Amino acid sequence: MDVEIIMALISSTLSCVFVVLQIFHVNRHPDVIPFISFFMLSILTFGQLIPLVLNFEALFVRNPRRNMWLETRGWVEANEVIVRITGMVALLLKFRLLQKTWSTKWSTGNQRGTWVVEKKAFLVALPIYVMGALIAVAMNWWDEDHDNDPVMFAASPITHRPHSLWEDLKSYAGLVLDGFLLPQILLNMFWNSTKSALCCSFYIGNTFLRFLPHAYDVYRAHNYAPDYAGTYIYADPSSGFYSTAWDVIIPLVGLVFALIVYLQQRFGGLLEGWNSGYEKVPVISDA
Repeated sequence: MDVEIIMALISSTLSCVFVVLQIFHVNRHPDVIPFISFFMLSILTFGQLIPLVLNFEALFVRNPRRNMWLETRGWVEANEVIVRITGMVALLLKFRLLQKTWSTKWSTGNQRGTWVVEKKAFLVALPIYVMGALIAVAMNWWDEDHDNDPVMFAASPITHRPHSLWEDLKSYAGLVLDGFLLPQILLNMFWNSTKSALCCSFYIGNTFLRFLPHAYDVYRAHNYAPDYAGTYIYADPSSGFYSTAWDVIIPLVGLVFALIVYLQQRFGGLLEGWNSGYEKVPVISDA
């Protein structure tokens, strides 16, 4: 079985497991639902929806050429169907979690305050995403000026290929999905609460799933076939927008986001409890 199909199947299956665990978590602790970022869940849901509906090639895309490399084409296609089915199940589960969060936020007694905080987090995150999109557009224009100059990268002998604005925006959408915890971090800061809105398996597990395609790209960059001309599962290393360095930096940022969420749920959104914990340590004087 193709390695990419195995990774896609594992990713979709684990995604279902992590969402189910989060649903169980909110069923046991319904009081934490107002503290879950609706914006974050929307990013995760649309990140699952777009590849299924529009054949979005941000993650584990199908490469028609690879069937020429395999002896059992029907077996590969059957497993791709399984991957799509598990992806659809993951989408339905995420949509259920999104719908449950939406209905609870509207039915809570502090409905106005809940959505005011949600709006604040959204208004802070939105300029960050817009700025990133503008950078993607600017880099696309810069690359268009250098399309006639082939570039050889140290990591692999792949020559630079012209890429469209749509390709760069798709790569940026993958970057937004990598940083899916940003809205939750902002929401925790505005609430300044120690509520465990997200179970550890959900935010750590999804961070791990976003790490997988980057790890695979790094592996492929150092273990390429010299005449390989396939499609990369996250971002083409011949593109100037992402590189092997970014495949290392972005997962590290994701791990930092997960650590921040863990600390916020333990010490408060502004981490004030962490500082107060140090203040409570008694100091013994020499006298």
